[in-house]
Amino acid sequence: MQLKLCFLAITMSLSGWMSAQSFFGSQYNDRYFTINIGTGQTAYFGELNHRFSLEEGLSNYNLGFEARLLNHISARTTFEFYRISGDDSDAADSSFAQQRNLSFRSKNFAANLQAIYYLFPYNDIYHKRRPIEPFVALGFGFTSINPQAKIDSSFVDLRGLKTEGVDYRGSSFMIPIGLGAKFKLNQVVNLILEANYNLTFTDYLDDVSNTYGRSFETELAATLSNRKNEVGVIDQEIYDSLAPGGKRGNPNTNDGYFSIAIKLEFYLPGNLFSKRQNAAEN
Repeated sequence: MQLKLCFLAITMSLSGWMSAQSFFGSQYNDRYFTINIGTGQTAYFGELNHRFSLEEGLSNYNLGFEARLLNHISARTTFEFYRISGDDSDAADSSFAQQRNLSFRSKNFAANLQAIYYLFPYNDIYHKRRPIEPFVALGFGFTSINPQAKIDSSFVDLRGLKTEGVDYRGSSFMIPIGLGAKFKLNQVVNLILEANYNLTFTDYLDDVSNTYGRSFETELAATLSNRKNEVGVIDQEIYDSLAPGGKRGNPNTNDGYFSIAIKLEFYLPGNLFSKRQNAAEN
């Protein structure tokens, strides 16, 4: 709740600040830098995903900065907070996953740098820009990794428990691939609709990848590694296979997450940085 209120306050402050700018006093100076702020939903892809579904409610908050470089190209850096989850209870009846009975949630931070390619060339100057500007995006970034599982009405961090006997990293590089469009609202504000798929270089966003651990440092780690007994015997053959050293996940594919977002973008004053530079020199 506090995060949502803070996000709303930042958005309103930016809107008020940009509205106070004198557009007519600077309309002949182009503006190459923008700031955007937005929110949306996410969906996770991995071993515990059994149907495509977006997280309930707003699950992605983002802040970005963009610089126009060439006629079709700009560079953008984005910072985001997002949450994802998955549950074997959504799997088909009597399946391997339903007998496995694992689940997770994760609240992560991510950052990326993308090159933005606009399908149409830049239209002379910022306030004469096209009403709609479709684009594609490609880049690289990183995400934190913090899977948790619920037990006895509370959530426990999984990474340190080594449920598969693996000490995996708490972050991963990723490749964000996106597409979207900007819609001109007025001289200095755009509305952005965008979708991104983030391909990570880890299979542990959900703490599930390879085989069951053979030994554990704590009883809690052993319990959260193998939860087949919590649903009883659904399929005897599968039940027997879910044992130390047995298959727990699929190490041949990495995890990822999808996001859709709506953003407000504001053009920064063209002389913003020159003013600061002159002040520093004086």
